[in-house]
Amino acid sequence: MIVRYLMGILFVMTLIFFFLEGKLSETFNEKPKFTRFDTLAFEHHAYMELKVESKYKPSVEQYNALLEDYPNLWAHLNQLYSTNDVVEGKEYYTEAWFVNACRNYHGVMPTGIERKDTEHHVHLVTWAWDGLACHLVDSNAVFYYTHQDHLIKITRANIALVLLVQGDHWRVDALKILSETPLYPKPEYHETCIYLPLSTQPGNPE
Repeated sequence: MIVRYLMGILFVMTLIFFFLEGKLSETFNEKPKFTRFDTLAFEHHAYMELKVESKYKPSVEQYNALLEDYPNLWAHLNQLYSTNDVVEGKEYYTEAWFVNACRNYHGVMPTGIERKDTEHHVHLVTWAWDGLACHLVDSNAVFYYTHQDHLIKITRANIALVLLVQGDHWRVDALKILSETPLYPKPEYHETCIYLPLSTQPGNPE
């Protein structure tokens, strides 16, 4: 009788083991950074300058890592803006950011508006002593919007961000657009539809 009970317990424990192993496999099935090719990041090009104004300073290696990750982060934020696809760029979002974004996620839904960032003037305001968190202010960030009808809009924004190091990347944990003002079309002509060819290069209009 005792042997039968022990065999039953062993059988149940075996089932639990394989169940948990399957769950862990699902959780950690994401490939390491060095085995993945990030097409969005590769095709993304934007001018960026990074000024360190914090009490604690990053090392050269940490500075370069932030300089590399920050534009890539915006490549995926632009994708999120255009498609509502939170999964595509999840490696650039903290768990808290990802969970919050998923609350309004109802599948991929293209908005018909493509956004590209062309300039970033970033101020490193606060750098954690352990190098795992930082507070940035992105002043004079330039965004280029392409609508379905080819209407072009260019804006300049001031943005505050909190980034954390998690896994292989710097990830966005908080983001607030402090201001965003139109550069083109001019505000006084906002009711005028101005069409530009798609080959027109982003820039600051006269």
